[in-house]
Amino acid sequence: MDANRLGRRQLLQGALGLAALGALGACGSGGSATGGAGSGSAQANARVTLPGHVPFTGLKADLPGTADGALPAFFAYPADPVKFTAEVPARGGAVHALCTMNTPPTPLAGNRYWQALNQALGAELKITGAPTADYVNKFQTMMAGGDLPDTMEVRANTPQLPGLLEAKFQELSEFLSGDKIKDYPGLANIPTTSWQSTVYNGGIYGIPIHLPAIRLAASARADIVAAKGLSLDVRSGAEFVALLKGLTEPSANKWAIDEPLSTLEFVGAMLGVANNWKVEGGRFTKNYEQPEMKKALEVVAILWKDQVFHPDAFTATGAQKVAWMSSGATKIHVGASTWSNIAIAARAADPKAELKALQPPKFDGGGPAPTYLGPAVFSITGLKKAPKDRIEEVLRVLNWLVSPFGTAEHRQRVYGVKDWDFTLKGTDPIHTDAGKSETTVPTLYIAASPVVHYAPGHPDITRNEYEAEKAALVDAEPWPIGGLYSATDQSQGATLDKRMRDLQADIIQGRKPVSAWDEGVAAWKSGGGDKTRAEYQDALQQSGRN
Repeated sequence: MDANRLGRRQLLQGALGLAALGALGACGSGGSATGGAGSGSAQANARVTLPGHVPFTGLKADLPGTADGALPAFFAYPADPVKFTAEVPARGGAVHALCTMNTPPTPLAGNRYWQALNQALGAELKITGAPTADYVNKFQTMMAGGDLPDTMEVRANTPQLPGLLEAKFQELSEFLSGDKIKDYPGLANIPTTSWQSTVYNGGIYGIPIHLPAIRLAASARADIVAAKGLSLDVRSGAEFVALLKGLTEPSANKWAIDEPLSTLEFVGAMLGVANNWKVEGGRFTKNYEQPEMKKALEVVAILWKDQVFHPDAFTATGAQKVAWMSSGATKIHVGASTWSNIAIAARAADPKAELKALQPPKFDGGGPAPTYLGPAVFSITGLKKAPKDRIEEVLRVLNWLVSPFGTAEHRQRVYGVKDWDFTLKGTDPIHTDAGKSETTVPTLYIAASPVVHYAPGHPDITRNEYEAEKAALVDAEPWPIGGLYSATDQSQGATLDKRMRDLQADIIQGRKPVSAWDEGVAAWKSGGGDKTRAEYQDALQQSGRN
């Protein structure tokens, strides 16, 4: 995956977490309950003209993006990156941002990367950060204080989001709607799908941080699979189970797979479980309620009992799971659709290591199962209300930060100062120890260019990831609540879904029987699920969509 993007663990939290939170991708009515634009907001949202998409053409991809949504792929970084912006975006002073900060960078006074970035931006970039787990609390504290930064990372689980956006944040349609986006070519390079999640209260309220459209995929150590005489070409649930068992050797501390809850969703897709919600004739059914979900729980609980999962799978960090795949302790990972970082780590441990995709079949056979798509966004960056010239200046700064892959600005933002933060291996920039420390300045949570496929020094890995994405997009199930909003889901959905995930974990690990799922679903419905359903159904009706 392009190194300008989120780390693997954060990407998973975005891609999978949005499935649970269900709100940020649901750009919809403010509704009187939220202090938003009222009951007519869904129709107003439908009338919003999204920013036009003007793809960057200054660098030809080795493998082009496709109409289905496959991301472009690059086998190497260009030797002489082209200049993207014509002028320094700011005119002095400072731009203050609030965003996630999981790893504090080297302070500005001793950070050549940050100093050079400020010079390129024409302003001092000041960042207030908080770890992922505490970010929403930090956000709310700053909102209550009233002295807001210029830009703020807005998360899906922000309470009373539509009303908050309307009261505190700049509505950006006059700057970005339709062809107006062409004044900011970096922002215009962001795919239209991601902009859908910025629409609230009949307007555009932020800049999207792009994610791939596919939110769940499986990759496997194809070299180990082949060495065992097995095949990744599984045609049914039974063949999938047989593959996992064939890759499992607990006595040798070797297991098949590393992500139980993601595997549950993967098996659910094979069984026909909906992508978060199923919508038929205007009626919403949550995936929890489908009988196929209970069947998926039964399958995965048996797999746990058969020891196909690493025994520490529920508690391990993302870094540990990468290490398992690299060493061969596990052979299959289910998670984000970009997995080149795992493939690179495995190749470093074993030059013969090769990762390839494992496409899910329908459980009873009969072809491939559909691929789950998400809202193609991690979060959005909102701008505080300000005079027009200040909004334009901040937009120019964000436009610089999203400069496309392969440009001089992108290389500087991602890799830093040449021969200090990075050196070249061929034409590929590789971080030095100084760069690894300095470039943790969390610009990617403020604004980042769209994801591309890029595995430095490993064109075969880049090709494998790209071809897997193309194949998966042939039969894709869209994100069902795009353009819709539920106040209950936005305020209570994260808590409700955590309870259901905890119950799933209990059932999979044998602490509770599969029959406990029925009671859990009933509690979900009475605790807010039925109200969420009604709000989505109402929003869909208001939107005028089928």
